[in-house]
Amino acid sequence: MNNSLYKTDEETLISFSGGRTSAYMLYRVLEAYDFTLPDNFCVLFANTGKEMPQTYDFIHRCSEEWGVKITWLEYGGREPKPDSEHYNYFYNVVDYETASRNGEPFKRLISDTKALPNPMSRTCSGQMKIRTMRRYLENEKGWEVPFQSFIGIRADEKRRAVKIHNKISEGQECWCPLYADGVTVNQIAEFWRKSSFDLELPNNNGVTDWGNCDLCFLKGQSKRLSIIRERPDLADWWIEVENNHNDVFDRNGLTYERMKIIATDQQSMDFGDDDTIPCFCGE
Repeated sequence: MNNSLYKTDEETLISFSGGRTSAYMLYRVLEAYDFTLPDNFCVLFANTGKEMPQTYDFIHRCSEEWGVKITWLEYGGREPKPDSEHYNYFYNVVDYETASRNGEPFKRLISDTKALPNPMSRTCSGQMKIRTMRRYLENEKGWEVPFQSFIGIRADEKRRAVKIHNKISEGQECWCPLYADGVTVNQIAEFWRKSSFDLELPNNNGVTDWGNCDLCFLKGQSKRLSIIRERPDLADWWIEVENNHNDVFDRNGLTYERMKIIATDQQSMDFGDDDTIPCFCGE
């Protein structure tokens, strides 16, 4: 363990997804500074309104237990600039009590763009997460791009890490301290086993299938079907959005309505171990 990898004098975003890995990364940064986070750090959670309730509880618990300020943000819509084809974008600062919990920011984005995001056009993570956080840091903190961003990617996720570690993307100098420090999923699992609290969502060999947006289209079909089997009601939001826009989120054209039928049928259908495409900020 190398504490120096979690220290910096640069203005640095700690991108907190609400998962175990990014929470562990935050803990290591706090530990490196004796749990007094310097002013050059800012911890942000970008809420889509489609995270599981346990994720919100976990983020709030991390803040309370570790005495660290975590700012909650939401996409706040857009309006056309006068005499321009471009837009002014907005964000809302919320908290554990006031955060959206029924996909309101997500629906607002879809209404603005008049299109559903998909694996080839990830406007959801781009606008609701990456650019919402960037706008906040530029407007509220006066940070200039590119600023440094700590991303929660582990050493056993090398394929993901090499794409962004020590590279500039979307105005961020991405740094993956867990990757640089050689931290693996087993070390993180051991940390949470010994912790007084944990994310109350299933841990599937270091992956939280229920993390991030509950039925995100970037998750493999088999994972989404498994979640729907346990919680068929979670599919209803996605079904409503697809029906309202006469479009589909899925890369293979499978509707959430059809997935709900398959998942709740007595005869299960096996889609195999199809890949999950990671969202931008780690687990």
